[in-house]
Amino acid sequence: MALDAALIASATLMGLAGTPHCAAMCSAPCALAAGPRPVRLLAGRLLGYSAGGAIVAASAEALARASQGVALLQPAWALLQAAMLLLGLTLLVRGRMPVWLGAVNWRPQPRHAFFTGIAWVAMPCGLLHAALLLAGLSGSVAGGTLAMAGFALASTPGLIVAPLWRAKLLKRGAGGEVLALRLAGLALALGAGWALGHGIWQRVLLAC
Repeated sequence: MALDAALIASATLMGLAGTPHCAAMCSAPCALAAGPRPVRLLAGRLLGYSAGGAIVAASAEALARASQGVALLQPAWALLQAAMLLLGLTLLVRGRMPVWLGAVNWRPQPRHAFFTGIAWVAMPCGLLHAALLLAGLSGSVAGGTLAMAGFALASTPGLIVAPLWRAKLLKRGAGGEVLALRLAGLALALGAGWALGHGIWQRVLLAC
């Protein structure tokens, strides 16, 4: 019981310390997926993270085996981050959606936001994976659930800022929409650039 309490506190503090990371990496996708009212997505994210904590606490050994296959996904992950970096820079410089993306005519649907939030636990995020591994050390399913719930709640402020700013900027008309797209592009570029640079820097350290 004492171990569970310590792990729950550690996961919560990890989420709190990771708020800037969440703001840089996930606030822009959150704003796009949730629209001006992110409550449903954040509620789904809390449920998805809690369920993930319960699963890893119940099957820590299976998680350890599965984590060995993550290396196979690294090239695809790097290509995804490179694409996000390019998209972010495009939005930042041009201030409008690319033609190929605008042709999709996609709009955030509130009814989908909750399920999108549940799927957020599958996000390829090192901080999230670290929290899941920490939850996996719990001695009970309840401990793992509460650890990930604490992590989700503590890191939530980083995801709230961007959707609220975006909704406020869109009320200003065309000028606000351009600024919102530029800020979203900046957030995407910074997040993807950090992810790519962090991975390369780790490899350089290992090579040295």
